[in-house]
Amino acid sequence: MIRLLLDYKWVMLWAVVVIALCCMPGQSFEKVPSYPGMDKLVHAGMFFVFCTLIYNGVLVQFKGRPTKWLPVIVVSILGILFALLTEALQLYIFTYRSGDWWDLFADSVGIGMSGFAYLLLRET
Repeated sequence: MIRLLLDYKWVMLWAVVVIALCCMPGQSFEKVPSYPGMDKLVHAGMFFVFCTLIYNGVLVQFKGRPTKWLPVIVVSILGILFALLTEALQLYIFTYRSGDWWDLFADSVGIGMSGFAYLLLRET
């Protein structure tokens, strides 16, 4: 069990960072330079990193020899569930933030990009 947790330590750390960023008020980011659509780019990037770290954990856990499609399906489901969790937290718990369908779509784009990169770069 400890070995499993160690294989995915970076995923867990990144998940904590994402949840911490989701619970911060929007005013906390006013000093960050922005442009229209930057929020969606950040969402896609956060979930790209999240899922890429999961793929890294899968490769470590299975010694670089996981099946080709099963990790993509499992990681995509985990990514969507985590995206739903973050949007639900913003909608119902951190009411000074807003849950948004377009944010969920941007999260899904990052998840898909990560799966595509895994399939392209996975050694056969």
